[in-house]
Amino acid sequence: MLVLLAADTTELHQLLKLPVLFEHFAEHKERDNSVSFATFISMHYWGNDLNDNDDDRDMQLPFKKLDVHPTHVLFLPTVRTLVSLTPEKRILTNYPVYQHQYFPNPALASPFRPPCV
Repeated sequence: MLVLLAADTTELHQLLKLPVLFEHFAEHKERDNSVSFATFISMHYWGNDLNDNDDDRDMQLPFKKLDVHPTHVLFLPTVRTLVSLTPEKRILTNYPVYQHQYFPNPALASPFRPPCV
């Protein structure tokens, strides 16, 4: 699956044209026996091609022209609903009011307090 996706979205499908490359090399080899494979590659990809009236055949070579086609991939998340078979149970908890145990009595801290005996 990954190979099919990569071949469709990248230029890997150009590798399927490799037999055309070898056939065209054989055609050049028939015309001129002194042509090496490196010379053939440099002639068709990096240098100036000979004026031998085979431009249509040259354009069939792999990676000779860029095929741009956008691929739109759409992923739809599956919708899952959660169904609870047991009813919800409420848990009631009474929390006590927080009282600081070291909080002094305000009457004892007052400057006007009853006399201590």
